[in-house]
Amino acid sequence: MRKISATRRSWLILLGVFLLMWALNAMCYRFYGDDYLYSFVWEGHAMSVPLSAHARRIQSFGDIFYSLKLHYMTWGGRMVAHFFTMLFLWVGKGWFDVVNAGMVVLLLLAMQWIAMGGKVTAKLSPFITALSFFCIWTFNMSFGGTLLWVAGSCNYLWTSVFLLLLLIPYVRHYLTDGQVNYPSWFGLLWLVMGMLAGNSNENTICWIGLSGVIYLLYAWKRKTLSAWMLWGLIGLGIGYFALMLAPGNVVRLHEDYGVHRPFVYMDEKHLELLWVVLIIQSLMWFYLFKVWRRREILRRGGVDRKYFRLAAWFAVTGLLFALIMLFSPIFPGRSVFPQLVFLAISVLLISAQGEVHHTPVLQKSAFRFLYGMAVLYMVVTGTVNLVVYSRQHQYMQAIWERSESLRGKGQVLVISTPPPANDDWWMFMSGMHVVEMNLSNDDGDWKNVAFARYFGLKGVHVTYPVKKEK
Repeated sequence: MRKISATRRSWLILLGVFLLMWALNAMCYRFYGDDYLYSFVWEGHAMSVPLSAHARRIQSFGDIFYSLKLHYMTWGGRMVAHFFTMLFLWVGKGWFDVVNAGMVVLLLLAMQWIAMGGKVTAKLSPFITALSFFCIWTFNMSFGGTLLWVAGSCNYLWTSVFLLLLLIPYVRHYLTDGQVNYPSWFGLLWLVMGMLAGNSNENTICWIGLSGVIYLLYAWKRKTLSAWMLWGLIGLGIGYFALMLAPGNVVRLHEDYGVHRPFVYMDEKHLELLWVVLIIQSLMWFYLFKVWRRREILRRGGVDRKYFRLAAWFAVTGLLFALIMLFSPIFPGRSVFPQLVFLAISVLLISAQGEVHHTPVLQKSAFRFLYGMAVLYMVVTGTVNLVVYSRQHQYMQAIWERSESLRGKGQVLVISTPPPANDDWWMFMSGMHVVEMNLSNDDGDWKNVAFARYFGLKGVHVTYPVKKEK
């Protein structure tokens, strides 16, 4: 029997990832809250204020752009993310399920292309392919909130992909000492890509922009500066300033947190989340510590010094993504996703070079043990997630069917049964991937009202006790 080539094995792994992520996305109905709220034309008030009785669903591109304009003026500047959010909530979640699974695959490809020195190629390493998905699957403290939730995926997964795609030619430029050529139209393309990447997350692009300015000065000094590099950074600046200068940012802060706010938030919630992130990602940090300890051996084995510097930049920059959240009044776990991606790339950069030069970071015995544990972990958590989301799909399907049967009848939907597989045991066995599927015991809560408006109900009443979100 002919042996399957490494490249084919890599693409089979990616196919498996696509099918798994498509299945999980397809088993998820719209998440309570944002996924119902953003199905409507933005009304120009705070998200926590319930939709009015006259709220109307998005039914055209004109509705999307009008909604984005109001959103920009009254809530926030993330136009790229919310354009895709509103688009998929309008055209149907079935389209989103397929495209979002593809975006997970594109994220893994972009991570690997950076790890391979910025070279965009179909020839991949099965080990690096599997490792990239293992990092995103295992160390993601908000799996559902960044890879399954429509609004969350568009805000974190999609924008991370745009950012990595933007960085690939810069990585290639650095590792080849500027010996890389692109066609004349590439500058215009990278201007657009920079705008997409720049209008993403407030806690990431400031550091990317600062690093970009420094690197362009470095390239100019070495006489390797190209026009496309300037266009990419200009696009990044346009997108970022559009994000940060949105009038809605100020309105939202004042309405939700008041005019007088602390400059730095060193409270228990912020510090606890940072501590949890460090614990969850400790294995990757330990690996990088081993890299630092064995750096001379790796360099003698053929690993270029530039890969160590690049790995350090990705790790440190990602850490800054998280630390700057201490200046934000809110610090949701999903906001750490870009930091996870950058830390994983740092690991992949050295792992890929170790594989190329046959100079491993870990000893064979340690590697085999960790490899076996990783395979076992993926099998167990993957199976549990399919079971959990399948049960939650059946639960939500029943609620949707009842809601549709009551549409337009002026009745209140009563939900008396809590969602299945929603306790701490299932949360642990799923690898912390289970998503809480609850509305509020307060019928006037904005999430309840958004769900009721979506189905034309008089209201939604939840009778079982719902724990407050952490």
